[in-house]
Amino acid sequence: MSSELTKEVVCPHCGKAVKTRMWASISAEISPDLRRKILDETLFDWKCPACSRELQLVYPCLYHDKGRRFMVYVAPGEESRRSVEAVTEFPQLAQVRKRTVASLAELKEKIMIFEAGLDDQAVELVKLALCDVLWNKYHRKAAACFFCYVDEPADRMGFSVFLEGDAQPIRQRTKFEVYRRSREVLEALDYGETTDFSFINADTARTLLETYQKRTGAQG
Repeated sequence: MSSELTKEVVCPHCGKAVKTRMWASISAEISPDLRRKILDETLFDWKCPACSRELQLVYPCLYHDKGRRFMVYVAPGEESRRSVEAVTEFPQLAQVRKRTVASLAELKEKIMIFEAGLDDQAVELVKLALCDVLWNKYHRKAAACFFCYVDEPADRMGFSVFLEGDAQPIRQRTKFEVYRRSREVLEALDYGETTDFSFINADTARTLLETYQKRTGAQG
């Protein structure tokens, strides 16, 4: 079930302390309205009633999709990451994909990836390859890259990429075949699902690719 709590938020602009409703956990089935607000990036918005300052709150929150068997824990700090350990003690969660993310953008992305029926480890490998292509094209690093959609019949996947120094993303597409090849890399490494709340991100992809290249002698 979804559960909420009330905490005081101090406005960074005027210093007003405001009692604010927060979500400790969110169930996709029970609270589809909360899921929708995560995807349209409004659930964590906050406005100070005293000075009208607007900001986005980032706090520990556990998102659970029972039907699709995945959980995502938002952990913006070390203290909240440690609290995830208690959740892993329940054996009934052994077959549930469990992820930890540090930002709300990553939470949204994980939901979109898993709802699309994709493996986020393979998606990170696709993003790594896409960022390499953009480096060769623009000679600029990608500060962030997020999955947007997949259209398997049309053989394409879409991403939003923020190049360093740019406030607005560029839209990029790549072939779904790249995802299939990424899945083959994972299979070659016999890289299965983890049992704890894992961080699966660009660092994960780099480690996987380096391991694959060492084992196979593949280049770049």
